[in-house]
Amino acid sequence: MNCVKHSDISMDEKWKRRDLFGFIRATMWVASMYPWNADNQKTGFLKYSIELLDVCFEIFNYFVCGHIAILYICTILINYDKGDLEFIVNCFLQTIIYIWAIFMKLYFRRFQSKLLHETISFMNEKHQIRSARGFTYVTMEGPIRFTNIWAKSLIYSCQVAALFWLALPIAYRDKSLPLACWYPIDHKQPIVYEVIFFLQGMGQIQISAAFTAASGLYMVFGILISGQYDILFCSLKNVLATSYLEVGATLTELRKLQEAQSVADAELNQYSYAIEERTPLEELIRERDANNITDFSASFNRAFKSCIAQHRFIIAALRKIERFFNPIWLCKTGEVTFLVCLVAFVWTKSTSANSFIRMLILGQYLVLVLFEMFVICYFAELVYQNSQRCGDALWRSPWQLCMRQVRSHYLFFIMNGQKHFQLTAGKIYNLNVERFRSIITTAFSVLTLLRKMDARGNL
Repeated sequence: MNCVKHSDISMDEKWKRRDLFGFIRATMWVASMYPWNADNQKTGFLKYSIELLDVCFEIFNYFVCGHIAILYICTILINYDKGDLEFIVNCFLQTIIYIWAIFMKLYFRRFQSKLLHETISFMNEKHQIRSARGFTYVTMEGPIRFTNIWAKSLIYSCQVAALFWLALPIAYRDKSLPLACWYPIDHKQPIVYEVIFFLQGMGQIQISAAFTAASGLYMVFGILISGQYDILFCSLKNVLATSYLEVGATLTELRKLQEAQSVADAELNQYSYAIEERTPLEELIRERDANNITDFSASFNRAFKSCIAQHRFIIAALRKIERFFNPIWLCKTGEVTFLVCLVAFVWTKSTSANSFIRMLILGQYLVLVLFEMFVICYFAELVYQNSQRCGDALWRSPWQLCMRQVRSHYLFFIMNGQKHFQLTAGKIYNLNVERFRSIITTAFSVLTLLRKMDARGNL
């Protein structure tokens, strides 16, 4: 998005710093993946009360997910020799899901909680709200709006899919359970059934929250980093205008520079999420610095160092994100491969049995699993592409007008900016759209093998 607009919104309102992770943090609270009082905003008795409730809620969630995973393992062992491959595959599917959810909770809350808090705080405190002054500027309004749209769409969709599992017993009215696993007691007894139904319902909500908290946080990071790249690109394009303003250029000089730069404004797809807005020349004249800088080289050095600092911030944030997520995504790619295969297998079996509601639920599950993996690969690809475009953004400025003063700085930045950043899975292979295609291919190859095994068992 790169349409240039005139802004009539209050600058104080547009540049206001805000919490970038409010919604996704709430999702992590529900999943017991982030402390309720991580920022130490509460003190005294209220602080200890919140921490106690937080720990109790965390233990309860571990119990809910852990006991369901154990029951499914017992179900597999009891029914292993009965020849019902569809039932065994379905139990294995649920076992993987619940074990993965427990691992995610432990990883976020216990293993890497310090790094997670550091990364979120680093982004909140150090991110740039808008680009440097110039003929055009971008802000974080667009990226923040997209984080809300994407994150809420993913989380609400997964919650609806989880609640659909609870609709099956209600539709059948036969006192069946949402999750068909073995219990050592008669689950149809009064009160017992309601308690077990409640625990399984909580389990499904926790599964949804855990999955969407991990991929949703990654998605938010990806969009916010892209927004920071957009701000950097706009600052680089306007770096000469920023320098002119600092030396107190006249309206004629600014108009000549603007005409030379206007060629770059027509280029499409300069920004990922930000909307570029134009600042009238009269307003720029009123905002000129009165800092007695008369040397263009000194003012250019000052403006250019701000761009370098922004680039270093982005790289530092990406390194934290890569350090936190790369072990998760190494396991995630394998887990998604098996989940896609198993869900597709059970879905095809449900189709043959004409179970419409079950087919609908499993179809939703399959789409959500694929969408989650696509999100992981897509935003890694987006970060990689943005990391390669810093030099292109710099060339959009009318550098030819001041080639003697800026040549060495441009060459230095372009040579260092060519080093792309690639998010990885366990530092073993890169995450990108091609990896997503490879995962789907592998999953359906395993699905074909499962269907052949099932066909042989039915002969």
